[in-house]
Amino acid sequence: MKQMLKNELKCAFEAPKSLHKKEFLRMLEQPKISMPAFVFSQIGYIRRWIWIVSMLVYAISVMGAVWMEADTVWVISALMPLLALTVVSESGRSENYEMAELEMATRFSLRSVLLARLGILGMENLVILGLLLPVGIWRQGLGVFQAGVYILFPYLMMTFAGLSVVRRIRGREAVYICIGVAVCISFFVLVLHGSIPQLDQADSLVGWIAAISLLCIGTARQCVGIVKGIAAV
Repeated sequence: MKQMLKNELKCAFEAPKSLHKKEFLRMLEQPKISMPAFVFSQIGYIRRWIWIVSMLVYAISVMGAVWMEADTVWVISALMPLLALTVVSESGRSENYEMAELEMATRFSLRSVLLARLGILGMENLVILGLLLPVGIWRQGLGVFQAGVYILFPYLMMTFAGLSVVRRIRGREAVYICIGVAVCISFFVLVLHGSIPQLDQADSLVGWIAAISLLCIGTARQCVGIVKGIAAV
């Protein structure tokens, strides 16, 4: 009896099949937009505090290079998790505000929007890293490649850890956890430099490169997992 009632209700409230749906959709005017214009339009949707954090990281690094005669590159390295936090927080923004389902129903898919914004922030962070490199080697006696490795390692560590958290934890709890992870990595970098001075030696550069390579692979896998997760929803 219960199953019969369900079938009767389904038949009574089932929506009729649409007629000439495709023809109707073709009649609707849809303004065209190029891919560069679409990507550029997403800049305005990135939150202001993300740009402010990037400027603060650069400003503090420059002040450290002017006032400190040594260890500038390690101060910059300790600030890199905060820079990476801007990318991580944007990757989980729709989930944090519970807007993922609504954004997936818009003209541009959530996956396209996410890729565009992450691409913008990735390029912006790359520019910041490029500007910080000469700041880090100023009065330090380090080579460009060696300083770049020291700066890039905590950035990639935070990116990998943060994206892993965003993939597994939904909502604003993920943001709070990512902030805590960023603080821990910054503290870890400073303590590691102070307690193990051998890490500054050129002989340990191979280990740094191996660690960065593993983090690059892990970060790429996390990015692919986030994009696939959106497509599967």
